[in-house]
Amino acid sequence: MQSENVNQQDINIKISGMHCASCASSIEKEVAKIDGVKSSSVNYAVESGHFEFDNQETLKKIEDKIVDLGYSIQSDIEGEQQEDSKQTIEKDNFYKFLFGIILAISVFLFEMGPFKSWPNQKANWYIQLLLTLPVWAWIGLKFQRSLFQFLTSGRSNMNTLIGLGTSAAFLYSVFITVFTGYAREMGLTVRVYFEAVGFITSFVYLGQYFEERAKKKTKEALNDLFKLSAKKANVLRDDTFKEIDISEVVVGDIIRVRPGEKFAVDGVITKGKSSIDESMISGEPIPVSKTVDDDVFAGTINDDNVVEYKASKVGNDTFLSQIISFVEDAQSSKPEIQKYADRISSIFTPAVILISIITFISWYFFGGEPKWGNSISNFIAVLVIACPCALGLATPTAVVVSTGRASLKGLLIGGGEVIEKAVKIDTIIFDKTGTITFGKPSVIDEVYLDNSNRKELLTHLASIEQFSEHPLAKAVVNFAKESDIELFEPDSFEVIKGKGLIAEIDDIEYHIGNEALFDDARIKRDSDLVSNKVGSFVFVAKNKTHIATLIVGDEIKPSAKDAIRHFKDLGVETWMITGDNEQVAKSVSEEIGIDHYISKALPIAKANQVEKLQDKGRKVAMIGDGINDAPALAKADLSMAMGTGTDVAISASDVTIVKGDIVKAVEFIELANGTMKIIKQNLFLSMIYNTLLIPVAAGILVPFGGPAMPPVLASIAMGLSSISVVTNSLRIRKLI
Repeated sequence: MQSENVNQQDINIKISGMHCASCASSIEKEVAKIDGVKSSSVNYAVESGHFEFDNQETLKKIEDKIVDLGYSIQSDIEGEQQEDSKQTIEKDNFYKFLFGIILAISVFLFEMGPFKSWPNQKANWYIQLLLTLPVWAWIGLKFQRSLFQFLTSGRSNMNTLIGLGTSAAFLYSVFITVFTGYAREMGLTVRVYFEAVGFITSFVYLGQYFEERAKKKTKEALNDLFKLSAKKANVLRDDTFKEIDISEVVVGDIIRVRPGEKFAVDGVITKGKSSIDESMISGEPIPVSKTVDDDVFAGTINDDNVVEYKASKVGNDTFLSQIISFVEDAQSSKPEIQKYADRISSIFTPAVILISIITFISWYFFGGEPKWGNSISNFIAVLVIACPCALGLATPTAVVVSTGRASLKGLLIGGGEVIEKAVKIDTIIFDKTGTITFGKPSVIDEVYLDNSNRKELLTHLASIEQFSEHPLAKAVVNFAKESDIELFEPDSFEVIKGKGLIAEIDDIEYHIGNEALFDDARIKRDSDLVSNKVGSFVFVAKNKTHIATLIVGDEIKPSAKDAIRHFKDLGVETWMITGDNEQVAKSVSEEIGIDHYISKALPIAKANQVEKLQDKGRKVAMIGDGINDAPALAKADLSMAMGTGTDVAISASDVTIVKGDIVKAVEFIELANGTMKIIKQNLFLSMIYNTLLIPVAAGILVPFGGPAMPPVLASIAMGLSSISVVTNSLRIRKLI
């Protein structure tokens, strides 16, 4: 079994066999009753429970209770094997829906379509029986098991109600089909309900298909983060560098990292100097120049020189491992929002069974003749009118329409739970790089000593910079290409690491780089060649005379200002949290109208800020695109990722904005609010016919001279509620 931190008297246990949110709720409540249990939290989405307890004896009671409730505890190996089967389960749900809906439509054609009463009524019913049998006995087997579990243990959920309704409709229809004459003698309504069994079962599987997809997505973020880790490390052992597994690295080891390789663990550089891609930590695309005594972190990438460093943190202590742990804990602790249908069914199922039994007994002992006919007919009428066809459709149909509409608008959403999370969001946090900005360096301003020579100078600059791999150099080259400038090779070319370039074209010497390059060459910077733009300055000198300055920055997306304004109109407070410096953060936030900003924020700091706002009672949404945003995305009440960003951010999020236009985030909030209203309306519509007509189906009007409700009328009422739900769900298409 999966056991962690046992000495600290708390544990994460992997639990399999949960079918819905109410299963998780049931485990939570039952375990919480055990003496010695301090806290009990079970997350259906990630299929795990977190428990705090007094001692090992209490732990044994927790494990026994989970097993007694009908669920399984998994070991790590079993968990990995189950992960391999997740995709199979997801596909099975879809294929069962597909198979079930085909059979249901076929039954419908024989019941109410062109094949009605063909070849004769009796044979027609047998054909329907044969078509429905695999739906009830195979596709719907788990619903029947849930009904059996309810009858033996008293625990119910949405599956129980489905099992109750479909079994009542199926078994009654089988009896009518096989014993038609006897049914007439008993006074039963001679009508079959096979088509209801098919449609109920298949549509519920469609909803569970979307549910499995959402559950799968919550774990992808962790898998993507694990992929960032290096598997091997080149470690100094016995005066020789040897490649060993990362698990064998210990604090104090000297590790060599070649260009393009990942740093295996955290440490401090002892030899060499190089540019390091730390975008996974800061979110900023420009590599950081580091030398001896500078810190380096696991998962970051060495860009251009061989360096050696001394391991300071290994295993679970590395910065990357802390990010992984934080994301895992955030997902595990995030409460699973229980389905309305499950909450309803937990009350509705036992109530319906009780009413149906009372109905049968009342008609048998106090009703008129035929006693058996009236008792069974009204008993079945109650079960059929309570059949959760519309209840099973209420959320799936709305989610299908909503997700379909969203996808047409460039939004990919996981399902009903995600939509529910978006309701009542009052605070939204933006990452800067790649979210508010495009996330790649570009020339945002240029200042020349002589503008008349701009094109020639830009041609020379780009021709030199094309041989550099530095992001600033690439930005200059791309800028030149946009002006249709043709490049050529310089006469000479030299890279000065961490400072810039020195090159020669037609006997003209160029120095292109930062302040350090100019200082080393004793080139004086011209105070007139400045800009009020915030970014990285690329100074250009011709024969040691400063002639131009290019400012490379991260351009703000045109839609950013509109998005912020729309959120403010909705009453949503806006924040920007970035790993960039104070000057850049302030400039961007002022330009687009952000309410608050935080600069120089590391990944955990972003997540901590989310938690601080939540502690104040705020409902927080987070929008990001980088690995460094993953902890905050996992912690937020609602997370949205740019489709142009990293796989880790996308996996950790509830919503993917396909083309990275943050105005789409506003549209999603509006869509979610509208969809949730319609889901609630659907639940009302799905219940109103049933609730009002259950007493009528039970025969409450008969003693007063009113009509009884045969099962056929109960079936019509059930159909009306389903039509109402589907029609209402289609209104979602007009929300955005």
